[in-house]
Amino acid sequence: MNLLKKNWSRQSMSLALLSLVAALAGCGGSSGPSGSPTPASGATVIDWFVGATNVQTTGKAGDIVQWKSTDGMAHTVTSNSAPSAFAEIGVSGGALSSPMTFDTPGVFPYFCSIHGARVMNGTLTITP
Repeated sequence: MNLLKKNWSRQSMSLALLSLVAALAGCGGSSGPSGSPTPASGATVIDWFVGATNVQTTGKAGDIVQWKSTDGMAHTVTSNSAPSAFAEIGVSGGALSSPMTFDTPGVFPYFCSIHGARVMNGTLTITP
């Protein structure tokens, strides 16, 4: 009976430890690759944080854009506009997104899929 209790305790401890590791791995992660800690040369950097709503940015075709997490939390930049949507990118906590070059003029609404469009949203307008 003692041996059964010992094995059960080890299994319970192992399961608890694995659950803790899995939970912590989900905190602060990125949904995609992030760029370097410094912006690309000539990039427009958009501050991205919980509470950033109605962020309006305008650039020209060919401009490079990066989003920066200024609150230390992981975010996404997600656009589901059609037909000119861009793929979701991840922004690690306190870091910059990978640089994106916008060659096609258009209006690109975006939001954070982690925290929701009500809490984080903006529009990137690219002119010719």
